[in-house]
Amino acid sequence: MKKILTLFVLFGLTACGGLIKNENGSQYLVKLDAEPIGCTFLYKLETEVSVYDAEDARRYMENRIVDQARVGNAYWITSMRTKPNEWVVFGPERSFVLVSNVYDCPNPRAVRTANGGGAITVSE
Repeated sequence: MKKILTLFVLFGLTACGGLIKNENGSQYLVKLDAEPIGCTFLYKLETEVSVYDAEDARRYMENRIVDQARVGNAYWITSMRTKPNEWVVFGPERSFVLVSNVYDCPNPRAVRTANGGGAITVSE
């Protein structure tokens, strides 16, 4: 009986990943690894969400970018941290806090970025 209960709990926790889906075209945003060169900085966005998976937190942030009045086409996550959720019995034990810069790039599929010591890379 304990094995069945353990498998049920394990299956339930693994099924919690991937709960947030892309909305309103947020899947077309380009995630950058560093600050872009030749793009227009639009705004800084901070999001906080209680989810089990960092990928869900990123997708939530992408959906919030699309919901803004000035929609950019590229973003760079400048910081990502977690903080504990207090008084949680069921649900995620922590919240993800992501801070990102949102940019408008002329060609978002071929963005040059200042990566590391000024080296230039092409992001796909």
